[in-house]
Amino acid sequence: MRAPFQKGDRLTLTPERLGARGEAEAVHEGWRVRIPGGFPGETATVTIEHVSKGGPMAVARYESAAAPHAARRDAPCPIHDTCGGCGLQGFGEAAVLAEKVRNVRPLLPEAPWLDPIPSPLAFGYRSKTFMLPQAREWKLVLGARPPRGPDLVDTSGCNVLRPELEALAAVTRSVLSERFAGKRLPLSEPADDRPGLRAALLRCNRSGGTQITLVHRGPDDGLFEEAARAVAQTGAAAAAFLQRHDGPGNRICSDENERLVAGEGPLRERFEAGRATVEVAIPPTAFFQGNPEVAESLYALAAGAVAGLRIAELYCGAGVAGLLALHLQTEGELRGVDKAPRAVASALESARGNDVADRCRFEVGSAEELLPRWVADGARFDALLLNPPRGGCHPDVLAAASSSGASRLAYMSCNPETLGRDADALVGDGWRVESLQPADMFPQTPHLEVLALFAR
Repeated sequence: MRAPFQKGDRLTLTPERLGARGEAEAVHEGWRVRIPGGFPGETATVTIEHVSKGGPMAVARYESAAAPHAARRDAPCPIHDTCGGCGLQGFGEAAVLAEKVRNVRPLLPEAPWLDPIPSPLAFGYRSKTFMLPQAREWKLVLGARPPRGPDLVDTSGCNVLRPELEALAAVTRSVLSERFAGKRLPLSEPADDRPGLRAALLRCNRSGGTQITLVHRGPDDGLFEEAARAVAQTGAAAAAFLQRHDGPGNRICSDENERLVAGEGPLRERFEAGRATVEVAIPPTAFFQGNPEVAESLYALAAGAVAGLRIAELYCGAGVAGLLALHLQTEGELRGVDKAPRAVASALESARGNDVADRCRFEVGSAEELLPRWVADGARFDALLLNPPRGGCHPDVLAAASSSGASRLAYMSCNPETLGRDADALVGDGWRVESLQPADMFPQTPHLEVLALFAR
């Protein structure tokens, strides 16, 4: 298909929607044009920068708008233009959230949509981050991968991090740079198998506590343990961990247990749902939501919707929603599963800490193996909680859910596209969608969390 333009051409386009990466998208003579920095409904002058040989897609540089969108503003973050992590900071949060909801509506079944939950904090909301290391002229750079190019972006000054987390990041840079100054930097890039530092993972809670985990390849001869302890000794981190990760590729951490080298153990975070309150351990490296205020709102809605004597939580992570559901009633049992051993360990620790260990059973394994096995062995449930990764649920999970005896199901999704696919399968098995609750888990990004409640 021959393109109706070429690199360097200037066009006037009006984008119709946000793309999956946060760029505005316009259509010109059948070709989709991505415009980073544009916004739906804003007519803009753009310059074509790339034309796909496979067509029909192109990328254009935003130049100007005769009448800028009412939501347009200067991006508040000092590294916005180089980082690329929050590409929609140039527009107000309310307008961005409305566009995100408009984008996902066609992907999901007909059902009542509830008003979206905005993030109470537009900036300073993120409670976790990671920094990758890179040697640059014998100096250590800690930052993030850029949208393009090999050099990491120094993420100093990131204003979506909670202040205590940004402070910990600054101390970590200072301590590691000082300790490795003048030495051959002991770093391990994803493409090689040399022993060395792979990443620094930082997490905090809403009480201001912080913890750090240094992830390394190969054995530690004491260098990384000393560095992690040095960070903790500054007072910037309440706990410090090490984790060995010898696997290939870009995965940030491994399935190995973390080793505590300073402090008394993982931080804890408190979540509430009506009269229920639970305190859960924040795993150093396993999955844990990065916007605790929005997560708490969704957990509370999910927990309130699945009250019953027999609850199963699939892809349970630290088990927050299930523990809240259990605390909303004086009786009942919770059975959870997650394939990450460290997440299950956190859930078990949290069950003990909240005095419900005798009513909980958490297992390590895949949901597509364990739920069908439980059902085949005669287990029946009143309600199900699902919080799968971006790929959604395995078909065997959905089939077993429909055979489990459950009449209520709460599905928390970070990918509305796979939620739509799975919702269609559930509806085909006799479920109905009672409500869809969107939530702005990550402001200034194109990502939208959706909680779908099902009944039958």
